[in-house]
Amino acid sequence: MLGFLMRKDVRKILKRKDSDAGEKGRALEEVRASLFSKLRAFGGGKRQQTTLWGPTVALTFNFFVSVSIILMNKLVLVTVGFNYPIFLSFLHYVCSWLIMAILNALSILSLSTPSKSTKYSSLLSLGIVMSLSTGLANVSLKYNSVGFYQMAKIAVTPAIVLAEFVLFRKKISFLKVNVSYC
Repeated sequence: MLGFLMRKDVRKILKRKDSDAGEKGRALEEVRASLFSKLRAFGGGKRQQTTLWGPTVALTFNFFVSVSIILMNKLVLVTVGFNYPIFLSFLHYVCSWLIMAILNALSILSLSTPSKSTKYSSLLSLGIVMSLSTGLANVSLKYNSVGFYQMAKIAVTPAIVLAEFVLFRKKISFLKVNVSYC
């Protein structure tokens, strides 16, 4: 599918205007335009509205997808007997990359370049740490119950705050905490 979308003639069809595109190009452009208009209408359009529907739907979707992925990972690792949790994480990343590439090819998702002040070595180290975090989380999920796994994930943020307080004497003001949750 990705090879088909990345072919030169398909990319030309996707980028053409309605006037010079063929029937397939016009159909793809109509689908893309209707999808964009639905997304804009859902998110508030050009005028910023103070509605909570967009973030509420996004957070709810994120919650259900996260819980579903955790339960499916547990099913694959324990019930099915797949004994390679880090390889499972690699498969997750490959699928995520493919979906992002398809969305980028269809111009639904645009790439953003990092700011000039950001070093690529810091981005690479962050990517490695995040990848290891996901892989090790799947290893934890293989050997622990889903409840313990979720509680351990929830306990990470307070543990980081406590470690920063103990090791670096860093304090967080209640004003910052209240503003971030509002």
